[in-house]
Amino acid sequence: MYDKYSKIPRYVIESKLCSNAKLLYGEISLLCHKEGFCYASNKYLANTIHVTERTITRLISELEYQNLIIVEHSKG
Repeated sequence: MYDKYSKIPRYVIESKLCSNAKLLYGEISLLCHKEGFCYASNKYLANTIHVTERTITRLISELEYQNLIIVEHSKG
């Protein structure tokens, strides 16, 4: 079953990340809940938290730099 709310750990909330990065972390965590990974497109994530795809790219880089997520690129 798909959870209807995001859980953001205290260490993420208290980090120096911007609010949108924290929100994106919560959304990615929610999408990873069932399978342990997330294949959502930047477009989907942008529509979900109401920012541009370019902003999503920047936020993902921030989360990856802080070692909060691991990004793997796939062809196609």
